Amino acid sequence: MKKIKRRWLLPSMLLLVMSLVLTGCTPGTDNPPAENPSMEENAEDVKDEADDAAKDAEDAVREMTYEDIVVTAEEAFDKFMELHPDTMIKKLDLDKELVEYQYVVEGYDNENSYEVKINPVDGEVISDDSEVIDMENDNAVITKDHLSKADSIIDKAKTEDGSDSELDEWTIYSENGKVVMDVEIGATVYSYDMDSEELIDK
Repeated sequence: MKKIKRRWLLPSMLLLVMSLVLTGCTPGTDNPPAENPSMEENAEDVKDEADDAAKDAEDAVREMTYEDIVVTAEEAFDKFMELHPDTMIKKLDLDKELVEYQYVVEGYDNENSYEVKINPVDGEVISDDSEVIDMENDNAVITKDHLSKADSIIDKAKTEDGSDSELDEWTIYSENGKVVMDVEIGATVYSYDMDSEELIDK
């Protein structure tokens, strides 16, 4: 019998072993790798929780009513003056921006006009903008004394309206040397002179 040379034996054995290993490592179509369903389920749970939290936050905003407002008009006035001392306020608006209430306070000095938006529930400043102006002021200035009459005027407007419509918004502004308050109830706007508290327009 012919002898196999030893120098060819070792490479041949190595080649055979490698072939068997590679064949065993290659996944066949009959035995697919096991999936890990727990990771997919966890990802779906996290997504569902995030969606629920976002929906809850949206619902909380949509359910905000006038009765939820905690910050008073006087406090919004003070917040504006903290940011912009030595200014005069020409307009203070409780505005329902889409579905969320906010105070919008506008004021000015000799060089700039300012607009500050304030959350009426927690008092946080939403935005603070300014721009350079060049104007002559012949308007009345809104004071805290005017703001102290706001609730009384709102009650007058509700009595005047006499319906079950909800109070939506109100605005205090200076016009032709007067400080006027517009109260919007349903589809009707009532305008009052804030010094005399008399109804001037409906």
